[in-house]
Amino acid sequence: MLEAMSNIALWIDGNFEANLDVWFLPGFAESHLCFKQVYNSEVVNIARAIVFDPPGFGASPARAEGISISECAQIWSELISKVSASRRVILVAHSVSGITAVETAKLLETPPELLVSIEGNLTEVDAYFSGQALNYSDPQMFVDSFSKNVLDLVMDGKVPMSYYSSLQFADSRTLWKMGQSTQKYKTPGLDLLQLKCPVKYYWSEESLSKESKAFLLRYNIENFQFQGLGHWPMLASPITFYKQLSEDILSQVSK
Repeated sequence: MLEAMSNIALWIDGNFEANLDVWFLPGFAESHLCFKQVYNSEVVNIARAIVFDPPGFGASPARAEGISISECAQIWSELISKVSASRRVILVAHSVSGITAVETAKLLETPPELLVSIEGNLTEVDAYFSGQALNYSDPQMFVDSFSKNVLDLVMDGKVPMSYYSSLQFADSRTLWKMGQSTQKYKTPGLDLLQLKCPVKYYWSEESLSKESKAFLLRYNIENFQFQGLGHWPMLASPITFYKQLSEDILSQVSK
């Protein structure tokens, strides 16, 4: 087993006979639980669904030095190489992890069949909250400030309480290091466009930044807009979200 795979909490279920694995990566400070409803969806009828917690998030113990986005991408690509081997692969990532998915796709020997980015970073402004880690020399000070901002957004009804809860279990150094590393990606949308695989972008009017809306329009990225489901469509309406995802998967793999 690869060194990067030790102590990684991973869940896998679905159609083992299908030559297709759909990998899910939770966003900044999230755990695999944000995608737990995939196992009650159509996705598991057409593929194996795989969710995991990167080190420092959810059930996976942290590394003492934390991890950056590029290090997380290395972990994900090694996991895919080991678990999925010669199977076809689809990547699904949420929010900041959209950057990680792009970096992971670059590392894979065979490009993924499809990359689905759920309000992933397209412009520099999208890293506003996570990128504030650069303003702090101490990991815990950053996390304390970030937690306060998130709780305020929860009270305003803009962020689900489940996200605040997952944040309480996230490792502070991991959050700090990963937040700082977002600032290395000044043009995440252009990086997405340069991939050698099909891309689908999921978004909602009320939660995507105006800069990223303009980017979507300017570059005509294939996309789907969820109506009124916000930044967490897989939590706001799992049935709607996974129905759309299943349709996009079937459409792509049947080509």
